[in-house]
Amino acid sequence: MFTHFYGSGFSVAISRLMLLTLVAVLPLMGGCGEDDNPILDDEDDHAHEADAPLHADADGFNLEVDGKVVYHQHQGAHEGGLTVGVGEEIEVHAVFIDANEAEVHLDEVVPPPGEDGQDEHGHEHGGAEAFSLGLSGYDSSIIDIHLHEDEDEEDDHEGEEDDHEGEEALHFGVVGLKAGTTEIKLQLLHGDHPDFTAALPIPVTVE
Repeated sequence: MFTHFYGSGFSVAISRLMLLTLVAVLPLMGGCGEDDNPILDDEDDHAHEADAPLHADADGFNLEVDGKVVYHQHQGAHEGGLTVGVGEEIEVHAVFIDANEAEVHLDEVVPPPGEDGQDEHGHEHGGAEAFSLGLSGYDSSIIDIHLHEDEDEEDDHEGEEDDHEGEEALHFGVVGLKAGTTEIKLQLLHGDHPDFTAALPIPVTVE
């Protein structure tokens, strides 16, 4: 109809104007997405940080008896072992280490800022008290294992020298039942899931 009244030149001018308008508007449309909003991206990053589970960054561990390291395991290599006499019990202290073989201080694993250190079930999820040991896979006819994690057990060891004062001692007792050898699978448990699982089992000799 415009061509009829104004000729083909006017129609071409309108087409060019529409094309220029479309070219000008497209970048604005593409730049308004949520992915390009720095404020939203920053909020998402903080949300992911808050949702990230607490984790003890352990790469190995030492086992100490009477203050001396008797077993060492780090990144798939190990040396030493546990030795106990028949009818005797040894107290074993587990110390976890990082990639540089420095001690991991479990009491420094804290909840994110603004949280009270408890999950929705009221369980602690920050600090050394949130961690425990998982010991399995051993021959129960050769050894017996006692986990010492309650306050009564801790009180029995008051006055003893402890190089790890300030964090809950992750320790256990091994009782020799009969002569022989067995192995223990060890995990560092954080609530109901393992933060660390030993790559190799711990050798135990009863003599």
